[in-house]
Amino acid sequence: MLGYIYRLIRSFEQEHGVHPNLLCLNRLHAEYLLASCDETLPLSKIMDILQMEMIVDPEIIHPSVTWTHAAERAAS
Repeated sequence: MLGYIYRLIRSFEQEHGVHPNLLCLNRLHAEYLLASCDETLPLSKIMDILQMEMIVDPEIIHPSVTWTHAAERAAS
Protein backbone atom coordinates (compact mmCIF):
# COMPACT_ATOMS: atom_id res chain seq x y z
CA MET A 1 0.00 0.00 0.00
CA LEU A 2 2.84 2.38 0.78
CA GLY A 3 4.25 1.90 -2.71
CA TYR A 4 0.85 2.64 -4.25
CA ILE A 5 0.48 5.83 -2.23
CA TYR A 6 4.03 6.87 -3.15
CA ARG A 7 3.14 6.46 -6.84
CA LEU A 8 0.01 8.58 -6.31
CA ILE A 9 2.14 11.28 -4.68
CA ARG A 10 4.75 11.28 -7.47
CA SER A 11 2.08 11.38 -10.19
CA PHE A 12 0.34 14.29 -8.45
CA GLU A 13 3.64 16.18 -8.11
CA GLN A 14 4.47 15.67 -11.78
CA GLU A 15 1.03 16.78 -12.91
CA HIS A 16 0.53 19.75 -10.57
CA GLY A 17 4.06 20.77 -9.58
CA VAL A 18 3.28 20.64 -5.86
CA HIS A 19 3.45 17.94 -3.16
CA PRO A 20 -0.07 16.81 -2.15
CA ASN A 21 -0.94 17.42 1.48
CA LEU A 22 -4.07 15.30 1.87
CA LEU A 23 -4.51 11.53 1.60
CA CYS A 24 -8.08 10.23 1.26
CA LEU A 25 -8.78 6.57 2.01
CA ASN A 26 -11.12 4.20 3.81
CA ARG A 27 -10.45 2.28 7.03
CA LEU A 28 -9.29 -0.87 5.22
CA HIS A 29 -6.78 1.16 3.17
CA ALA A 30 -5.49 2.75 6.39
CA GLU A 31 -5.04 -0.71 7.93
CA TYR A 32 -3.11 -1.90 4.84
CA LEU A 33 -0.94 1.22 5.00
CA LEU A 34 -0.17 0.58 8.64
CA ALA A 35 0.61 -3.10 7.92
CA SER A 36 2.99 -2.15 5.09
CA CYS A 37 5.19 -0.08 7.43
CA ASP A 38 7.35 -0.79 10.45
CA GLU A 39 5.07 -2.14 13.17
CA THR A 40 6.48 0.34 15.70
CA LEU A 41 5.33 3.38 13.66
CA PRO A 42 1.93 4.82 14.55
CA LEU A 43 -0.22 6.03 11.67
CA SER A 44 0.34 9.64 12.75
CA LYS A 45 4.12 9.22 12.31
CA ILE A 46 3.63 7.67 8.86
CA MET A 47 1.56 10.70 7.86
CA ASP A 48 4.32 12.98 9.21
CA ILE A 49 6.86 11.14 7.06
CA LEU A 50 4.58 11.50 4.02
CA GLN A 51 4.05 15.19 4.94
CA MET A 52 0.29 14.77 4.61
CA GLU A 53 -2.95 14.92 6.54
CA MET A 54 -5.43 12.06 6.20
CA ILE A 55 -9.18 11.70 5.70
CA VAL A 56 -10.69 8.29 6.45
CA ASP A 57 -14.16 7.89 4.96
CA PRO A 58 -16.01 4.59 4.36
CA GLU A 59 -17.36 5.98 1.07
CA ILE A 60 -13.88 6.21 -0.50
CA ILE A 61 -13.39 3.37 -2.97
CA HIS A 62 -9.81 4.10 -4.09
CA PRO A 63 -7.08 5.97 -2.21
CA SER A 64 -6.34 9.41 -3.64
CA VAL A 65 -4.17 12.42 -2.88
CA THR A 66 -4.85 16.11 -3.32
CA TRP A 67 -3.74 19.52 -2.14
CA THR A 68 -5.95 21.71 0.02
CA HIS A 69 -5.56 24.94 1.98
CA ALA A 70 -7.31 23.35 4.99
CA ALA A 71 -4.61 20.69 5.40
CA GLU A 72 -1.91 23.34 4.96
CA ARG A 73 -3.40 25.45 7.81
CA ALA A 74 -3.74 22.38 10.08
CA ALA A 75 -0.07 21.51 9.60
CA SER A 76 1.20 24.97 10.49
